[in-house]
Amino acid sequence: MEWLLPSDVMVSQALRESIGGDPLVADILARRGLDEPGEVRAFLDPACYTPAPPSDIPDLDTVAHQLMEAIRQGKNILVWGDFDVDGQTSTALLVDALRDLGGKVSYHIPLRLVHSHGVHAEVLRDYIDQGIQLVLTCDTGVAAHEAAEMARDAGVTMLITDHHTLPETLPDAPAVVDPQRLPEGHPLRDLPGVGVGYKLIEKLYELAGRGGEEQRFLDLVALGIVADVATQRHDTRYLLQLGIEALRNPQRLGLQALMRSAKVDPSNLSAETIGFQVGPRLNALGRLDDARLAVELLITADEIHAQQISARLEQLNTRRKQIESQIFAAAQEQIARDPSLLDFDALVLDSPHWHGGVVGIVASRLAEQYQRPTVLLISPEGEPARGSARSVPGVDIVGAFAAAEHLLIRYGGHTGAAGLTLDADLIPQFRRQLSNIIRETRDPDVVEGRAVDAVVSLGDLTMALTEELNRLAPFGEGNPPITLMIPRLKLAADAVFGVGGRHRRLTVEDEQGTNATVIWWRGSDHPLPVDGFDLLLVPHINDYRGTRSLQLEWVDSRPLPGAVVETGPRYQLTDLRRETDPAATLPPDVAVWAEAAVDDLPDALQEKVITRATAAPSRTLIIWTCPPGSQELAQMLDKTQARDIHVLARDANASVPGAFLERLAGLVKYAQHHYDGEISVLKLACATAQREVVVRRGFEWLAARGQVSIEWLDGDRARLTAGGSPDEAALEPLQDAIRALLAETAAYRAYFRQANLTSIFRE
Repeated sequence: MEWLLPSDVMVSQALRESIGGDPLVADILARRGLDEPGEVRAFLDPACYTPAPPSDIPDLDTVAHQLMEAIRQGKNILVWGDFDVDGQTSTALLVDALRDLGGKVSYHIPLRLVHSHGVHAEVLRDYIDQGIQLVLTCDTGVAAHEAAEMARDAGVTMLITDHHTLPETLPDAPAVVDPQRLPEGHPLRDLPGVGVGYKLIEKLYELAGRGGEEQRFLDLVALGIVADVATQRHDTRYLLQLGIEALRNPQRLGLQALMRSAKVDPSNLSAETIGFQVGPRLNALGRLDDARLAVELLITADEIHAQQISARLEQLNTRRKQIESQIFAAAQEQIARDPSLLDFDALVLDSPHWHGGVVGIVASRLAEQYQRPTVLLISPEGEPARGSARSVPGVDIVGAFAAAEHLLIRYGGHTGAAGLTLDADLIPQFRRQLSNIIRETRDPDVVEGRAVDAVVSLGDLTMALTEELNRLAPFGEGNPPITLMIPRLKLAADAVFGVGGRHRRLTVEDEQGTNATVIWWRGSDHPLPVDGFDLLLVPHINDYRGTRSLQLEWVDSRPLPGAVVETGPRYQLTDLRRETDPAATLPPDVAVWAEAAVDDLPDALQEKVITRATAAPSRTLIIWTCPPGSQELAQMLDKTQARDIHVLARDANASVPGAFLERLAGLVKYAQHHYDGEISVLKLACATAQREVVVRRGFEWLAARGQVSIEWLDGDRARLTAGGSPDEAALEPLQDAIRALLAETAAYRAYFRQANLTSIFRE
């Protein structure tokens, strides 16, 4: 991707004096369009910003007065929210505030995999039959025409608060509060759902004569703003600044428990902490379970309950990361098998086995990697395909869906993210048409490329400078992290770390001999510069266990003229996949990667067998059985550091759910008889030739049958004791999940057996 180097900028003396500190801060602010001293002071310091009044949003006063009247009359109020973090925090904020003001309030959040987003008329009917008299939506409802009509006919008041893109006509409701109804440039227009909810309760507390008390909800507002990737300007940035400050001294028992379980130090919390540590845990509930638990966590006054929910979040977040990695690997494999998918302006991929709660995260990663809008669809046989889309700057994805709506059953969302449903047979046609629409409607004023804020030398990168640059925080959408270019470096050292060696820790050195360590997240998937290069990085202050240090994050590099970059595999590859007697051609000093039962392994090689659990460095690696996935392959290459690779890729015969579960149950019984039930997930994954996530789901299936009880120990170890409480409702979903995971593994193995080895082993 092209680098957009900083242009020369004239910074007035008044601006420099107003900002003070390192002059680079004033330069960067001016380049970002902030060059008026008063505007800059308001941007840097929320005490200098004057927020817009809540009543600016159309219909907000109407909603506030009707809610106050409903509270006075003792009406039964239902808050209808959504399952993402913006919806969770919006719901928690409104439920907590309305109860505090005396309201009789219950709440509902849809299950993602049952109903998806929106207000569902048939479910709302059940609530009305149970006595609900007023419905208040948050982070949803602006397109709920059917539900609004049904509520009106039933004599129930439905008040809508939302922030998503407006439909052609608004629902027939007494009030529709959506900042998208404001003109472009209005300071409230960028508010997410939780921001709209906050402005509403600001008005409610004012009407109740308790103005100012709403500020205790700023912690929830900050969570929703960051997690929803709301644009940080005007009131949205102001509320985020105040909310982060509140989160640094959390008062909610649920947030205290969540931060403890996530090992987050709240005193140094930042927008990045929310985005990468707090938000994903809350989101995991909505993606894989019931998001109502998140609302309970955020409003509970029971410390034990908060700890229980936080523990559940940790489990789900671990599972979410595993599923995300699988879908990402499967998507990359699709692209490797069919590179023509990248000929389109939109990347559209589908699979019958992907998890609907996680495809949005993967779509975001792919959109960033390939710099084009990405749509991931789940396409089970005989059903419509449904999925999630993520966009890139300059492309309004929901607007593009609107232009292709004749191909869609339904869609919704906003500029950067959307969901959709369509007939699976129409996916190829949709891919072509969406790409044409994007090509024709892409904003020409948005220049593709990585914006560089400043060019500095390696010796300039100090804690003091980074502290100065952090004055522009919080960073996020509309205020990206400060990206610096360091010219003319060379690579002095390289090491991988993390699960499967996914990340790199690099030592770079400049022409003056100054060196620094740079962290490259997921860097093991990319080639390293060999000769001289320019580097883009983002400087951070790392507060780990109370110790502050400078951390430099690798963003991108480009070779100097005439420099060499690693472009091909670093392996000597021997393809033996079609050899009838491969053992005769193998060198003597080898490590043989073989898992599960291997019938045709010669006796002379039996003692050389290694697995993912026993791997050690070896110059030569024989891949006898097919790896279960790309991550497991990368893990073995990292552990062995092998460079001479001989590939046989024999079938491990491990893709039938019944056979896998029977084998797993037998291994668990053996562990119960011989090791007091203590067992390693990795070792069982090797014994069954599967990925670890399949073994974990297998444990859960055995527990749901009442055969075992699971106690998770340190690392990947668990103790499985005989007996337990059956959970019939969980059995079928778990079996479906196992079937889908095994199908993904089988698909990867089929690809591994026939694909070009160079493409498989590229770095």
